[in-house]
Amino acid sequence: MAKSIDDIKKETQEIEKQLKLIAQYQETAGEIDSESVAAVKERIKQQERELEVYKSKVGYDEKEAKAIQESIKKQKQLLSLYKEQGTAIGHMLTKISSLGPSMNEFIKNTSAQYVLAEQIAKTYKRLGRDIGMTGANAEDMNKNFKKALPSMIEMGLNGDELATIFKDISESTGRVSTLTDKDAEKIGSIAASMNLSVSEAAKMSESFMLMGLSTDKIEENIMETYKSAQGMGLNATKVIKVLQQNMGQMQSFSFANGVKGMTEMSKQAVKMRLDVSDVLQMADKFYQPEAAIEAAANLQMLGGDIAQAFGDPFETMYLARNKPEELAKRVGEMTENMMQFNEETGEYEMPAEVRMQLKATGEQLGINTEKMVEMARQTSKIKDIKMKFSSVGDDDMKENLASLAKYSEERGEFVVEHKGEELGLDEINEGMAEEIMKANQTEAMDLKDIAVNTQVMSEQLKNFEEARKAEIAGLGNIYELTADEIAPQLQKMKEGIGNLVDGYIENAEKFLKEEFAGADTSVVGNAFKEISELSTNIKNGLIPTFDELKKTINVVNSNIKNKNTPNPVDDMVSMPGSDGRVLTGEFGALSLDDRDLVMAGDPKKLAGGNSSTTPTKMEFGNINISGRIEIVSPDGSTNNMNMSSLKPQIEQLIISHMNGKFREGGGSSGKQNQDTLGYPIT
Repeated sequence: MAKSIDDIKKETQEIEKQLKLIAQYQETAGEIDSESVAAVKERIKQQERELEVYKSKVGYDEKEAKAIQESIKKQKQLLSLYKEQGTAIGHMLTKISSLGPSMNEFIKNTSAQYVLAEQIAKTYKRLGRDIGMTGANAEDMNKNFKKALPSMIEMGLNGDELATIFKDISESTGRVSTLTDKDAEKIGSIAASMNLSVSEAAKMSESFMLMGLSTDKIEENIMETYKSAQGMGLNATKVIKVLQQNMGQMQSFSFANGVKGMTEMSKQAVKMRLDVSDVLQMADKFYQPEAAIEAAANLQMLGGDIAQAFGDPFETMYLARNKPEELAKRVGEMTENMMQFNEETGEYEMPAEVRMQLKATGEQLGINTEKMVEMARQTSKIKDIKMKFSSVGDDDMKENLASLAKYSEERGEFVVEHKGEELGLDEINEGMAEEIMKANQTEAMDLKDIAVNTQVMSEQLKNFEEARKAEIAGLGNIYELTADEIAPQLQKMKEGIGNLVDGYIENAEKFLKEEFAGADTSVVGNAFKEISELSTNIKNGLIPTFDELKKTINVVNSNIKNKNTPNPVDDMVSMPGSDGRVLTGEFGALSLDDRDLVMAGDPKKLAGGNSSTTPTKMEFGNINISGRIEIVSPDGSTNNMNMSSLKPQIEQLIISHMNGKFREGGGSSGKQNQDTLGYPIT
């Protein structure tokens, strides 16, 4: 039986309730209830079928059907949204849940810990070399490095950047590193949170430290400057950047408020679109009484606000010497009445005579005309907007809000955006003003919070995991403990190889002198040069590879071959001290091992010896011969022979051949026997 329109409406309401339950579950549990979603999906499909049946009836209520159709559409959209959110949440939960097993595996894997610890050690050992810190103090620096590294990684930095902080501070001060792990973390947080390079952060921090500030105080000042710049509607990161770029120059001036005066100047410069260097250049000009008096006299001739701003040369000189930031503010106030706002165009216009005034003023102040014009536009705009706030009494608050205002062509007035709405300046009261300014300020407690919270979630998880691994590997001291155990064994190995090479060199030198007696002494010297270098490298801890050893022997051979040496022999010979394992001759050198059964130069091998008087010794291991031979006679009879019974005969045959019993012309040398081994026996 087909459902009535009221039944379909009721079903729609029930589905909407179930969708709300799904949303609540998702919000509290952090995941989607897939079974409920599937059930709702099926109910929506059923509802669509019932609606189609209802619409097939004659005289159905089209308006009601359309309303239900719209409800079904919204239900499907909500269901799709919940599924997508569930997928995203599930993806993140998967990442979070995988963190535990990954860390657990790393904790159990001491090999992985050692590899990471060695990488960390490579960085701080190279740092110690770069700053000349390899004594007892190096241990303290290494500990501070390892303690600071996890926090650096968590903020998105790495070991090389941490090393740069230590290095740059040391180079700036000209002293060995005295940074603690907390100092390094603070400097790293400045870089990571303010979009500075670690070198820039280190340079600025060192300038502050030179003034007597601790890294805690440096962070406090930067955090305060950052928040106050945000409250003024300024680009806070740019303010810090301006401070960093001009720190060195500002240090050469006296600020009554010290660091606060410097930060205030940076904010004023950004607000007025003026370069700090221009303000300091202007302050420098007014530093001397003669220059201040002359400049003031010239500026007074321009009249108006300019004459009023610089009417007293001694006051100007005082500001230049003690409060350069106030001098910058005075320049801004001097230009705030020069531009005129055109209500029709929404633009600030500059009369021709104003440009002449700004040009003449800039020449006296040391600021170019373009910057003077840009500053005048900005200060004029701020002044006009301040006057339009009818419900805000605080002058500083008005000025800060003015930095956020923009002109709306649709409304024909300046507005401030807040919570997605455009508010007219006369709509903003004291309470709203504070709320607007606070909305621009960060809630972070310190610079590290800013650095971490500005990363996306996947970055935070990855950096957190890498930081904890670095903490385990570095502070667990697995590299140091292992290295302490291995170091004596490594030294013994180096000494052993060194002794081996020394023995080879000693015997090789004796051999060369005996072979080339009377020849040019440079022959021996050149032939011996490469071997000597090899020995030196080994003593210095540079252990050669097997290929490098072979290469050295070949070079020695080449040096001998290219000299006028007496009749090099055709056969290969073993060098003294080589223990019969390196054969040399005019064709180069051969390095032999236990697998070489021919020409080994070792009495224990198949053939050959160190001299012609050394008897050849034949030895056999297990010769595996299997199978059988079937011989068929002409009469058809067969005779079987087991192959294993032939082993003694085969051994005797080879020995007899090597002893020359089967060769015509008498006995032969061991080399000839080897050359002809395998020839048909005659």
